[in-house]
Amino acid sequence: MLGRINGAVRFREPLSFHTSLRIGGPAEFFIMPQDLDDLRYALAFAEQEDLPLIVIGGGNNLLVSDRGLQAVVVKLQGILGRAEFSGDEVAVGAGMPLSALIREAAAQGLGGLEYLAGIPASVGGALATKAKTAEGSLLQHCTAIYFVYPDGTMGEHRASGSTGGQSFDLPKGSIVVGCRLQLERRPAMAVQKALQHRLKVWKETQPFALATAGYVWKNPPGDRAARLVETVGLRGKRVNGAEISSKAANLIVNRGGATHHDVLALMEMVRERVETRLGITLRPEIRLVGFPAGVPFEAQPMELSAAR
Repeated sequence: MLGRINGAVRFREPLSFHTSLRIGGPAEFFIMPQDLDDLRYALAFAEQEDLPLIVIGGGNNLLVSDRGLQAVVVKLQGILGRAEFSGDEVAVGAGMPLSALIREAAAQGLGGLEYLAGIPASVGGALATKAKTAEGSLLQHCTAIYFVYPDGTMGEHRASGSTGGQSFDLPKGSIVVGCRLQLERRPAMAVQKALQHRLKVWKETQPFALATAGYVWKNPPGDRAARLVETVGLRGKRVNGAEISSKAANLIVNRGGATHHDVLALMEMVRERVETRLGITLRPEIRLVGFPAGVPFEAQPMELSAAR
């Protein structure tokens, strides 16, 4: 089955090479499909071997166990990592980095996505996790979302712009493979200027020079997780190579040599102190992959899923 895949197939591939935190042990099988047929072969192989299949996208919101994963790990690329423009519409594969999509659209005088600049996600991850800013999400630009069911058949969700995409829930076990977006035709210089301004603001508040994942905690209703972490005095707190960012307290950075134990220790410190001192229970935004039951958070099960 693996011999039929045109994309790269690797064995015992270190996932630290593929996560933005640079943490993660080896995946038993690591596949980078070039097209939908490759993805279907990967799905069939995982079923044949009775192994979970995990899509890691850009690896931007993951904490993967240093022990590794007895699983089939898929990273989308090939035709699933490109965009095709037609007028003010774009068909884009789930494996394309969101930042690359925004840059390509801006170069063609297509705007509307600038407020998403800086979000560390693939297109598929942004859709599957409904990643958003205060201004909105990628979903509100979707006219269609395409996904593959666990049995390899295609599914499609027709959205109606600002409202239809927001109600999309990925069917259990399915994998987002792409979408169609409606963008705004504007002067290229105006789009580029808006994009540069957004990136300037983002870079001033994010630890770009360090290995980091997306936000660690979900914002509780009416508040910001970063403010709570600062309030209990944990901004800049460090455990070995892992540190709560001094620039953005809802991020953990890897200053070199950090392990998943270091990150979990910081997370437990934050969770316990915020709950004890402020009476608020924080819930993880970051996905914990490959951990057994018993970690003090809601570890994600290793099942067919999509991640940023």
